Amino acid sequence: MSRWNTTYRRRVLMRHYRFARERLVPHFLDALSAYAKGLSALGVPFAAEAVQALRLLRPLPLPGFSGLVEDVFFAIDLQLNEMAGAEVAGALRRGLSRNDLDLTVFRAYTRDQALAVMGDLLRLRQRLLMLAEVHRDTLMTAFTHHQPAQPSSLGHYLAAFENLLSRDFRRLRAALETTDRSPLGASSLAGSPYPVDREAMARWLGFGGVIENTYDAIAAGDWALELAQALAGLGTSLSRLIRDLLAWAESGAFRVGERVAQGSSIMPQKYNPVILEHARVLVAELISGASLMTQLNHSTAFGDLNDHSTGVVEPLDRLCEMAEGGLELIRVALEESEFRPEGLLRGLEDRSVLASELVDVLVAGGYWPLGEAYRRVKDLLAHLSAQGRTLAQATPEDLQTHLGYSAPELQAALEPRRFLERRQVLGGVAPQAQDRHLRLARRRLAQDRQETQAVRTRVRTARQLLGA
Repeated sequence: MSRWNTTYRRRVLMRHYRFARERLVPHFLDALSAYAKGLSALGVPFAAEAVQALRLLRPLPLPGFSGLVEDVFFAIDLQLNEMAGAEVAGALRRGLSRNDLDLTVFRAYTRDQALAVMGDLLRLRQRLLMLAEVHRDTLMTAFTHHQPAQPSSLGHYLAAFENLLSRDFRRLRAALETTDRSPLGASSLAGSPYPVDREAMARWLGFGGVIENTYDAIAAGDWALELAQALAGLGTSLSRLIRDLLAWAESGAFRVGERVAQGSSIMPQKYNPVILEHARVLVAELISGASLMTQLNHSTAFGDLNDHSTGVVEPLDRLCEMAEGGLELIRVALEESEFRPEGLLRGLEDRSVLASELVDVLVAGGYWPLGEAYRRVKDLLAHLSAQGRTLAQATPEDLQTHLGYSAPELQAALEPRRFLERRQVLGGVAPQAQDRHLRLARRRLAQDRQETQAVRTRVRTARQLLGA
């Protein structure tokens, strides 16, 4: 019969055990195996046998929660006692604390989840760059302050967004580097009384290094907070893309594919871009995650963070799941749908977004100083508006009357593609500038992919060797 209070058993022990049994057992066996190897290297009796016993234990299922033991560690310990005897099981526990063991497991598991998110982010960035190249010359109206501002191209917009996501990726990579450090060997906080090689154990587990101070190793919660904050930043960025795609879907500039859209149960004309709405829900949860992790760390004594048990790693796991879901849904939406150039031109038809170009040509051509040119173009716009006309309908006579000149270059200033071609600066909207930027972006993406793959390979190789 279980000694645990029924409520405590149901609300805490069973829930934490279930999560650890479903998600963390391989990482527990990895960490225990690495520690057993560390003890074996010191010649600790029965430590080598513990390494072998753990190998035999790997394919066996871990029993469900029975109440006989409180957590997965003690369930594994019970299995080792039954399989290999008390001396072997006892050897493994010399100098080992659940403090350093659990946090080693938590960091290793979270590292894997973060790598999965980064992989999905790399795939979305690649899709954006592919579309940016396809739509390099697709005209669109760019907005500022929710008003039509200047001509641009869809390719320029999409490449800009990939640029933003590349910085989100960099923040995730920094959080991964903080997480990718081993606490193993820290014991309760002062360090193992056995001089195990902590750096070797970190390598065996595929970590990028160790947390140098053993007190810090079991007390620090910033690794979880940093990852949650990076995911919140990513969620914020993705929410902006979703917002724009939904606005374009509303105006007909973005047609969501049939396989990811839904109709209405009552209105037959409806064609709802629900995949984006579902993605918006997922990224909203990402944004809220940083607050939870902040609260878990806030005013918590600088001691054993296992007070939270899996209360740290479970929310991180869910955040990574939400991130993967949001990234995949947005990528699929882009793959299954199409941009409609005619719908992107709203604000270009009347040429009002070229008023700034007209001012610039007047100044660059030596016709008027900037202040005077600005005033004259504004007067021209007011005159045309009063007559129910737009800048697209301005005649040479209108230009002569209000600008004092009607030269061909002033009329050419009202052509959107000419506006694009003049923006040759690095990262500008001119086709050649876009090409240069895309080359840089593709190189950056390839480097990010290569570095991420290197971490994956390091982890996978270490895991294979440890379990062999």
